[in-house]
Amino acid sequence: MMSLISIGNLGRDLRQVVRRLLRSPGFATVAVLTLTLGIGATTSIFTLVYDALLKPLPYPRADRLVVMQESAAEFKDIYPTLPVNANHFVDWQQYSHSFESMAVMRQDSMPMGTDDHPLQISVLRTTPGVFSVLGMAPQLGRQFTEAENQPGRGNVIVLMHGLWESQFHGDPKILGATVPLNGFLYTVIGVMPANFVLPNLQGFGPGVLSMNRREQAQALIPIAFTKEQLQDRAGEFNYFGLARLTPGISVARATGELDAVEHTISAGLSADEKMTLSAELDPFQQYLVGANRKPLLILLAAVAGLLLIGCINLANLLLARAVGRRKEMAVAMALGARRSDLLRASLGEACVLAFVGCALGLLLAAAAVPLLQHFLPATIDFRGALHVDWAGAGFAVLLAIFAALLAGAAPVWMSWRSQPQEALQGESRSASESRGGKRLRKILVAAEVAISVALVLVTGLLMASLYRLMNIGHGFDASRVLTASVDMPSKGYSDRKVSAEFYRKLLGQVQQLPGVQSVGITSILPLNGDSWIDILRVRGDARPLMQLPIEHFRWVSPGYFSALRLPLVTGRFLSDDDYGKNDAVISELAAKTLWPGKDAIGQQFVRGTDTFTVIGVVENARTIELARPDPMMVYVPYWYRSGSGAGILVRTQLDPTAMANALRKSVWSIDPAVAVPNIRTLTGIVSNSVATRRFEMDLLLLFAICAWLLAGLGVYGVVTYSVVQRRQEIGVRMALGAQRANIYAQVLREGLKPVVAGAIVGIAAAFGFARLLESLLFQTSPFNPAIAICAVALLMVAGAAACLLPARRAASVDPIQTLRSE
Repeated sequence: MMSLISIGNLGRDLRQVVRRLLRSPGFATVAVLTLTLGIGATTSIFTLVYDALLKPLPYPRADRLVVMQESAAEFKDIYPTLPVNANHFVDWQQYSHSFESMAVMRQDSMPMGTDDHPLQISVLRTTPGVFSVLGMAPQLGRQFTEAENQPGRGNVIVLMHGLWESQFHGDPKILGATVPLNGFLYTVIGVMPANFVLPNLQGFGPGVLSMNRREQAQALIPIAFTKEQLQDRAGEFNYFGLARLTPGISVARATGELDAVEHTISAGLSADEKMTLSAELDPFQQYLVGANRKPLLILLAAVAGLLLIGCINLANLLLARAVGRRKEMAVAMALGARRSDLLRASLGEACVLAFVGCALGLLLAAAAVPLLQHFLPATIDFRGALHVDWAGAGFAVLLAIFAALLAGAAPVWMSWRSQPQEALQGESRSASESRGGKRLRKILVAAEVAISVALVLVTGLLMASLYRLMNIGHGFDASRVLTASVDMPSKGYSDRKVSAEFYRKLLGQVQQLPGVQSVGITSILPLNGDSWIDILRVRGDARPLMQLPIEHFRWVSPGYFSALRLPLVTGRFLSDDDYGKNDAVISELAAKTLWPGKDAIGQQFVRGTDTFTVIGVVENARTIELARPDPMMVYVPYWYRSGSGAGILVRTQLDPTAMANALRKSVWSIDPAVAVPNIRTLTGIVSNSVATRRFEMDLLLLFAICAWLLAGLGVYGVVTYSVVQRRQEIGVRMALGAQRANIYAQVLREGLKPVVAGAIVGIAAAFGFARLLESLLFQTSPFNPAIAICAVALLMVAGAAACLLPARRAASVDPIQTLRSE
């Protein structure tokens, strides 16, 4: 018989509750795990979403920070927005009055140090206004001035706090010291405070990405515009713009003011350069989140659905448990127990379950949140370590406790509605649950099935999308290819002939390594975005400059195509015999667009003042991003335009990773001052290019599996409850000749009704929000009947499996005992 909880001895009451739960380990384990999973997952994902979408940026009055971009109507279809032109920025500063301050910047990698194998650091080249825009001043020293932001006078540097501590041991006497950077000496004039952080700006712009996308700026130096940059009014859109609005000025008003300046600039362009310019302003936080907003919100909705399923399931479990305890409570009431005592006893059990589940859920969240840090979108992962958001955790805990207490009070409520003698007479038909109660429990099950079906369906769509993306033809062969990035100091390699000679020596050195089949060099490695977009003119095309086709350029070595196994369509590849010539290889799309219906081999085009001859056409590939084919691509030889940074591709017969040290030594044997910051396999780059999609899918898959299991448990609870309530009815039917198969069919039919209803609602809801998913899918329709059928089938299997054990118990009812009890 159930022991009554005494008000006078809380410790004894708790021990009695724990003993009762230990006598039902299966029930207690499932209930606690349900809460643990729901609270842990919800808290973790809410923390992730809060940090990305809702947490204010770590700058004073961050709501007044806006990103400045430009837009050209002539390029709107290709590039909706462009980075800022240096010449236009100077006009904005001079003629606009809606901003307290504005700045433009560009993030680059530079070697620091004079010893062999210098440290490669990320440097933010910026105008002095960045300090007032972000509302931060150096902790030590000062910021650089407008006078130092001039060519030849800008060799000063402000260190970020992390670099100051790691490389200079936090020396307070660092001010005035010189630091070798990019081959030149820079004077340290300041150190920023530890709480000053910036996002990685290498991930912004039209397709410009870095290999190490999580690297934040480690130092700030003046940008020092050249005379040519300040005179160029129609090209070189290269800079990330950031501004602080004047108090009381709206984004719309500031945009209108800049548009007026842009109109003046457009009116002053020559006929050949004519384009219609406008300004684009976006709140800084909104811009940083960008395309990540929708996936994060979908994850939040999914985990909220999982928590709701968990709460519904917990309620059903507690209600099912209450059936077996109705007689026990009736006996207690017959012996004089007060209803308040019974309520305390029942709520005590629910409280213990809720406390243990919540505690374990918060521990799970505390362990999971640091792991999620590695999967934050790169553009918003700059504010330090993630920590559990206690607001989100509190909401999840309160919801779970409310569900537990509400369901825990159900047994007492049921006992209040019936007389003790009804339960003491045995499991009579009069003790069965009311029709309204049955309907409520079935509605709850249908609701959790609907959420589960929607979650499984969305996960299935993302899995199909990722599978198709990973199995799409790249146009190149990534197997057995090792890649490396090299960065040369500007001093000594500013002349293109010098850098080209370095690459020529490097190609010959690496080609001699054991197992190397081919080696190539390119301006940017595959799937690392784009860095050079230019206008070209086909011979005989007299259109104005801004109406000419825009091409994507890459400079490459002759071995680039064989290293990637990029198929040749017609003509030939570049060769070492072409050294010094302006020959070019173009993509098939470029050939068909520039010379429709003609043979592109031998055709000529002009880039700037240089004329190129097409000697080969290669197949289209996916070297910018995996989700879409490359646009028109032009490959020019490295001796025409080699820079201080490049990517190396080495195809080998051996394990590519085993060649990493040999590749570094080959670079350093030519010049030990050249940095080799990143060495990776090309298959690793391909895999990493879909890492965010895979992370989203993995989380949704985990949630979907949990929802599937919890929905099955919910069905099990309802069916078990129903079987116990109808035990007498089933016994009578069997005594009158009903077969076990009939009993199985009846139980399955009753158990699967809410599953079918919930599945229909779930599919309707998922398809209703299908448009939200469309932009996240690759070659997969959000209205996919096959995946919808699979999602329903999975839930039907879970529901049928959940019905089998109660059905077996129902079919095993002894009709003799039932008739005796009647």
